[in-house]
Amino acid sequence: MNSSGSSYNSELSSLTPASNIRTPGLRFIAIGCLLAVATALVYITGGTSYAYPYVALLPVLLSASWFGLLGAVVCAIAGGVLIGPWMPLNVSEGTFQTTDNWLARIAFFVVIGVFSAALFQRLRKANQRHFKALELDQRTGLYSQAALIRDLELLRGSPDDSSRAILLIRMQDLWEILQSLGADAADQVVKEVASRISKNLAIPHQVYRFSKSELALLFSAKSPEDIDSVFEISQRIGEEETTVNGIALRIQMAAGGYVFDPSDEKGETIINRARTGLSVAMESNASYRLYDPSFDQRTADRVKLIAKVRDGLANQEFELFHQPKICLRTGKHAGSEALLRWFNRDGNWVMPGLFMPKVEATTLINPVTRFVVSQACQRIHSEQLMPVSVNFAVKNLMDPALINNLGKTVSSLGCSPESLEIEVTESALIQDPSQARIAVASLRDQGFKVSLDDFGTGYSSFQYLTQLPLTGLKIDRAFVTDLEHSDDARTIMESMISMAHALKLEVTVEGIETLEQHRIVTRLGADFGQGFFYCKPVPLAEYVSFSYGSQ
Repeated sequence: MNSSGSSYNSELSSLTPASNIRTPGLRFIAIGCLLAVATALVYITGGTSYAYPYVALLPVLLSASWFGLLGAVVCAIAGGVLIGPWMPLNVSEGTFQTTDNWLARIAFFVVIGVFSAALFQRLRKANQRHFKALELDQRTGLYSQAALIRDLELLRGSPDDSSRAILLIRMQDLWEILQSLGADAADQVVKEVASRISKNLAIPHQVYRFSKSELALLFSAKSPEDIDSVFEISQRIGEEETTVNGIALRIQMAAGGYVFDPSDEKGETIINRARTGLSVAMESNASYRLYDPSFDQRTADRVKLIAKVRDGLANQEFELFHQPKICLRTGKHAGSEALLRWFNRDGNWVMPGLFMPKVEATTLINPVTRFVVSQACQRIHSEQLMPVSVNFAVKNLMDPALINNLGKTVSSLGCSPESLEIEVTESALIQDPSQARIAVASLRDQGFKVSLDDFGTGYSSFQYLTQLPLTGLKIDRAFVTDLEHSDDARTIMESMISMAHALKLEVTVEGIETLEQHRIVTRLGADFGQGFFYCKPVPLAEYVSFSYGSQ
C-alpha cells in the first residue's frame, strides 16, 4: 500500500479530524431546543418590538457551522417563522406584526445564514488544506507522523478490536547520506525503501515517514512472530542496493516493535512503546527489539546521561554553533540562531537528538539554558555580534526565576534585551497556556523579542498568534521542501506570511536549501531566511568570518 492509497483501516479513509462527527442527532436536538428557547424568550420579554428576536440568530449560526448552507437556510426560515406571523408585536397590547415585518426578518436571517455558511466553509477548507500539509511528507509523498497519530486515535473508535502492531524503523546510515549526498538523495532513499517494503508485505499495512530518518509501519498482527517477520522483510530490503546519483547504497536498520489492542491503548502510548523498543535495540547494538514492560524500568541509562550532561557543563564540553539569518529584503546578514553542540571528553560529537529530549524533560534544562544565554551574551558583547536567538523549552517558560530576571541577567553580561531573541515552540505554549502567556508577556515587558518556532507543525498554532504578545514566527522547513514544485505549497506559504504580517509579526523561513526556494520565499514577502543554502551551523570563528564577509 503506498502513500496515495487509502488509509490503513478502511474506516479511516472517510474520517478526518474536521469531519469526524459522531452525534448529528444531538446537534439537531440542540438546534431545536435553542429555537424553542429563543421563541419563548421573545414572547416572555414582550414580543418582537424589543431586541430579543435576534437571539434566534444563535441557532442559525450554529446550523451554518454544523450543517452548512442548507442547514443554515432551513434554520433561518424556521426561526423566522417561529417569531413571525403568530408572534405578537407587543404581547401586553395584543398587537401583531405586519406581513412585511416578519418576511423582512426571515430574509435577514437567511442572508446571515448564507453568509455564515460560506464563511465556515472557507475556514473548513483552509483547515483541511492545513491538515493535509501536516499529514503528508511533501518530500516523499508518504504519510507523516501526524497522520500516524490520527490513524491510531481513529483505530481506538473502530469496532474491529483485532490486534495490530507498530514497527518503528531507524535508517542508521541516512545521516551520512544526507551529509555527503544532500537532502534530495536522502529523501530518494527513504521513498524507495518505503516503496519496496510496501510491495513486499502481503498483509494490510500503512507506511509513514515518522521523522527524517525513521519509518513507521502500522499493520495487522496476531502474534510477536508476525512483527518479527515484517522486520526481517524490512531489514532484507535495506540491505539490498539502492542506487542514488550512480552510487549503490545499503541501509542498516534498527527497529522497535509493539503489538497492541487499539481499543485499550492511546496513540501516544503505542508510539512511545515502539520508541522504547527502538532505543533499547540501539543501546544494545541489536537490530530489533520487541517492547517488553521491563524496558520501562530502564532508567539507569537516563540518569547516567543526565550526570554526563552535568559533568559536560562543568568541564566546558558544550559549545554554541551559530546559523546565520539573512534579511531577504536586503540580502544582508541580520543575525543568527545559537545551537548547542556537545563534544564529549573523547572529542566525539554527541548528536542533540540523543540528549536534548531527555534534558528538556528534567530540571537540568534550566542550567543548560542559562549556559546558552550566558555564552550568547558574552559573544554578542565581545564580538559585537548581530542579534542572536536562543531556544526556550517548556520548563524554561515555567521557571519564573529565569523568566522574570532574564533582563537583569542579560544586562549584567553587557548586552541589551534587544540583542537576544527568544524562540519558543508550540509544545512549550500548550503545556500550560496561561503560564506561557504570563512568561511571554514578562519577556516582552523586559524588551526581548519572542518568536514562535516551528510554526505550522501543530494543529493549534494559529490561536497563539492572537493571544500572545509575539513579535515573530518561524515557518517550519516542512512547508519549504516542496515550494519549487507545488502551487499548493506556495499558496500555503503565501497565506501564512500574509497572515503573520497582518498581525505585525516578522516572518523567518527556515530550512531553505536551494536558490529557487530562496527566490520564492523572497518573492512571497518573508522577512528573513535561514538554512543550508546560506550557511550550516558553524563554530564562532567561522561565523564571525561569515558575519564580516556578508555585511
